[in-house]
Amino acid sequence: MAPPQPASILLIGDNRSDFVTIRHLLVDERRGEFQVTWARSLSDGLEHAKANTYDAIFFDLTTAVGQSQRQFMEYWNELTLHPVIVLCPAESEPAAIDAVRKGAQDYLLHAHVDKERLGRSINLALAQTALKNERKAKEELERKIERNRLKDDFVGILANEAWLPLLGARLVLEHLVDGSLGDLNDQQSVAVGQLKKGNEELLGVTQELLDIYTHDSSKVPPTGSEIDLREMIELCIKDSEQITKFRNITVSVEFPQEIPLIKGDSSALRRVFINLLENAVNFSPNKQSVTINVALFQEAVTVSITDKGRDILNEDQQSILRRFWAGEAGRRYSNKCGMHLYLCQRIIDAHGGKINVLSKPNVGTTFTVSLPR
Repeated sequence: MAPPQPASILLIGDNRSDFVTIRHLLVDERRGEFQVTWARSLSDGLEHAKANTYDAIFFDLTTAVGQSQRQFMEYWNELTLHPVIVLCPAESEPAAIDAVRKGAQDYLLHAHVDKERLGRSINLALAQTALKNERKAKEELERKIERNRLKDDFVGILANEAWLPLLGARLVLEHLVDGSLGDLNDQQSVAVGQLKKGNEELLGVTQELLDIYTHDSSKVPPTGSEIDLREMIELCIKDSEQITKFRNITVSVEFPQEIPLIKGDSSALRRVFINLLENAVNFSPNKQSVTINVALFQEAVTVSITDKGRDILNEDQQSILRRFWAGEAGRRYSNKCGMHLYLCQRIIDAHGGKINVLSKPNVGTTFTVSLPR
């Protein structure tokens, strides 16, 4: 373990004997607990403070002699951005007390400076600085949480406002395609077909945004009925037949002899398995196979979906379930915009389960969903 860094101290004062005394009291050549720097004037001290980070600044009030009150306060406001300990003679104690009221951490009288008092004042300054930094970090975290909440609220409202017009447009486009609103020539049919496809994609993205917003904002665990996992998996395979036939992909499934019923939101869990299955099919080479394995453990049921497609980099396996993350350009792991895997994770999290991904070169990728029994 590396030795701790020595505390960095800046002394601002025009009396060299004060610097020599404090340095002698603080610096232990063997232990290296403190590193003391000396600045003869306010302006020099301020330059040091701007250029370096100090754990504490000792400021001798007598250094302010000859400075106007206005100049002194400008310097003082800059210095108190750091933990400041005031040094002064006994006759200046009222000024030192006033300095503490204006932001200094502590004060010491010249006649009372010793190793114990110096150490106590420095430790107090360090503790108060740590507390201040902790407060700042907490406030920044709270601001970040609030910004994220506002952003999520905005996305949820925007998606909700867009969903109905998109749904209405889909109905009109379907009537145009099937001829209910009149015949179209070949060129018009192609154009309307493209519009319909784009509308369906945008409607799907909007629906996923709404679902993500709902799951992220909900504090209540999902309620549902008992689910026959075998029946659900078989229905998901059937629902994905169109894409599997198009890609000439074979889907095989292995079940244990008995699978207990699980409790949960049937439509949400079905969406998870369809998303994972279609993702496996989309990233498998044509004429390959995708395997689904259902396993029973003492406290959980697992569903593993394995493809023989391109592997996922080790560093990307930690990020692939993040919201809006689908991989870097040239190595995408999702045909969508990085939401459906995140949504899968949120649904499984809400059910008290977990999703894991394991991927190896020349072997393939397995997504495993674990649900409590």
